[in-house]
Amino acid sequence: MRVMSLNKLDSSNDFEPKFVLKVVDNLFYQVELAEDIDFEIPDLQDLVEAERELDGRKLPVLVLCEPTTNTNVDLMNYLNKNKNNPYSVADAFVINSISQSILANFYSKINKPERPTKFFTKQEDALEWIKQFFTN
Repeated sequence: MRVMSLNKLDSSNDFEPKFVLKVVDNLFYQVELAEDIDFEIPDLQDLVEAERELDGRKLPVLVLCEPTTNTNVDLMNYLNKNKNNPYSVADAFVINSISQSILANFYSKINKPERPTKFFTKQEDALEWIKQFFTN
């Protein structure tokens, strides 16, 4: 497993990165979002750059959200477009809070993502779903 952690710091925390990016078994990207952060469009742009530097292939993406990880509708609308996340063939989000669930439900009902996207409460279920997108 190759690992990359970007030093894109949360403005309220000068020591912790907002995310850790891994390529797991050469099959998918795993993104671990930090606690107590607001993940926004510039952070997604940093993540895309990290994917390019780490591997540069289009792979399924597993996103692990901490219960206190936050985002907004602007990011979800931006994420919706393939051109804004070019290294992803499918996105599986593991969510852990009521606010994340509300945003996920809103996103799923209102937006039509250009690539397969699904939200889960269990990592095992998310992994099972993204297996259909493995190419190796």
